[in-house]
Amino acid sequence: MPKKRGFDADRYQKEILAVLRGEPFMSTAEICKSLNMGYETGLKYVEQLHGKQQIKLKRIGNRRFWFVA
Repeated sequence: MPKKRGFDADRYQKEILAVLRGEPFMSTAEICKSLNMGYETGLKYVEQLHGKQQIKLKRIGNRRFWFVA
């Protein structure tokens, strides 16, 4: 999937945070679907946000669920 025009790392992260504030507990796939982005792209940016401690992770089975810290 090609990079979205005008989107940089900060914009992707802001969009993900906005989605998680509206739906506080989402899987990586749900975030990607709501923002119309590829899974690998979404995973990359949620992991960056997690590294910055802006979002938290809860694992249930083999799925990852994200929420705002």
